[in-house]
Amino acid sequence: MNNALSHLEELLSKRKIVRSYKKVNFDTESLKNIASYSIKIPTAGFSRGIEIIQVFNTETIDKISNLFHERKYIEEGKDPWISHSVALFFILLNEDAYHQRYSKSDKAKAVNSKDWDVPYWFVDAGASMMNCMLLIEEKGLSSGFMGLHNTDRKEVNKLLNIPENYLVIGLITAGVQNESIITKSKEIKRKKLIHNEKFSK
Repeated sequence: MNNALSHLEELLSKRKIVRSYKKVNFDTESLKNIASYSIKIPTAGFSRGIEIIQVFNTETIDKISNLFHERKYIEEGKDPWISHSVALFFILLNEDAYHQRYSKSDKAKAVNSKDWDVPYWFVDAGASMMNCMLLIEEKGLSSGFMGLHNTDRKEVNKLLNIPENYLVIGLITAGVQNESIITKSKEIKRKKLIHNEKFSK
């Protein structure tokens, strides 16, 4: 029996969030298709309410790093991250697209999207996010994720011309890991995450 890892298994086994990048010159042409493949996901009802803004312009990346207060983190002893990215990918959610889709006649017998106990737009956004990160790492780069909890959403929307009815889930960074920086992993108690047949502690 062949127990060799598949390409995807090997990619997943090595992937990790990286928040310390080296400043490098990088030809971003090879990254131009990442967004289009990232949104190849099974959206609820084929609502297609997940969109991506890809940013390659270095000046825009610097402005975004300022909006995320990177300079303050550097002053606190943390390493450059967003500003050293070669590309950024913003995951956008258009919730209205889901409600419009589920108002169509062919969805008359479906549970109304406003009554979902699990908002599937977030499920879809997570699927797109994971696609994006794996595609970045397949290109030999490192990836990271940052939410907008520490920045002014209105300023981000203004800079990137994002409509008010869109929600930015967060940004995914792509860069070259600064391997000279050794990050000590926090002591986290490992918990059981895989259950066979039934939930068990």
